[in-house]
Amino acid sequence: MTLRVSKLRAWHLGALALVCLQGWRGREDVAPSAESTPLIVSAAASAVPGLTPDAHGYAAWSERGIAALALAEFVPDRRRANLSGLALTAAAGGQTADERGHAATAALVERLTADAAERGYVSIFARLPSGSRFRGVFGGMGFAHAASEDVYARPPGPAADPEPIEGLRPVEQADAWDVAQLYRTITPASLQLAEAPGGERPSAPRRRFLLSPGRGEPQRFIVAGEHGADGWVSLHAANRGRHTAALMTHPRRRELTLPLLRFAVWSLASAAQLPIRVVVHPHEDALRRAAEAEGFVKTDVRDLLVKHMTIRIAAAVPTQAFDRATS
Repeated sequence: MTLRVSKLRAWHLGALALVCLQGWRGREDVAPSAESTPLIVSAAASAVPGLTPDAHGYAAWSERGIAALALAEFVPDRRRANLSGLALTAAAGGQTADERGHAATAALVERLTADAAERGYVSIFARLPSGSRFRGVFGGMGFAHAASEDVYARPPGPAADPEPIEGLRPVEQADAWDVAQLYRTITPASLQLAEAPGGERPSAPRRRFLLSPGRGEPQRFIVAGEHGADGWVSLHAANRGRHTAALMTHPRRRELTLPLLRFAVWSLASAAQLPIRVVVHPHEDALRRAAEAEGFVKTDVRDLLVKHMTIRIAAAVPTQAFDRATS
């Protein structure tokens, strides 16, 4: 099967409509989209100039039409790109055509990886279902396993009033150092390198559609203690069809985990009746126990893969100086 890859443009909308009518139900999700909007809809939106400025769609074409679609996020103020969805269409042959599916996947990943490197991103992320048959494709292209992620979800519903948490307040700019130290204290070094290769914490997710109703930035709170940050929680209401919550607690105040999660659930449930999602890594046993105690159910197990590509330089430097610094 001969393949060519192109970035989606407005003149591809007809071909996308044909996929939607004839072959989208027979697709195979390689990297399932994390949002409620179907990947093909997001891909079509990316083809319209100015509609999704941070999301870029790609298609792998065979003689039968579009064999695979991918969506990547290139957010300007981040140092990492993200593969937010990749799926094979019926034109790729389905699950019985391993070679064709692998070839289409590799072609798309190679193209968007090259685009990310050209734009100056230092790494690119992909999330595959645990045990995915495409893991070898990504491994052969330089992606390494960074962490396993368990996704927990709580169905929409009322939440009990949380208990007061001493020292809980909104995060201020002056708290950046304490939050960074908290992150470094509780996060394994391998995951730190994958999440923030440049040393900065990941930035907040952005609104995908430029013309969609704004939901605002995530709300962040800190539990200030005598020796720095004892806890931190981020609440993103109505983000891509659901609420999301993330939190950290210092080992010296591990008992804060459940109260902070209850505060998150109460705050988000008050905003809108939507599912609430948290992602739990292997080192976050306290968060896992708290999530299960609050009615969260594990819905997905996935592998976080990362490929480090380039070193970004802010200004031009002499070649000899760069060689010495990197040798």
